[in-house]
Amino acid sequence: MKTMTRLGTIIAAFVLFSALAPAAPAAGKYFDVAGKVIQIDKNDRTLLVRDRDSKKLYLIELPENARFKITFGRYMRMEEPGLKDVSVGERIQIRCKRGDTEHLTRLDDGRMVVNLTASE
Repeated sequence: MKTMTRLGTIIAAFVLFSALAPAAPAAGKYFDVAGKVIQIDKNDRTLLVRDRDSKKLYLIELPENARFKITFGRYMRMEEPGLKDVSVGERIQIRCKRGDTEHLTRLDDGRMVVNLTASE
């Protein structure tokens, strides 16, 4: 009986910590967005990305010196790809700033996206 109680306590602790783990990165200044590129606007220097895990849409503004990685696509072996090297349908991973620039935006077709700025 004592073993069952101890085992139940350990399981409860794992469940509690696994529920808190996804909330932990929200406190940081930066976070990674990994997903599929849906749309590219080279004039505004933005990428519309569907997140791989949460299926959220992110509209990411890319400053001139922003860095990202193409995880699956034509130039995935390139060390530092630029905006000209990305095409629709490729998977990317990009580090974004969390803070004042993070807000919801409605696209022309009615979809809601989170507007972010890529870190430099």
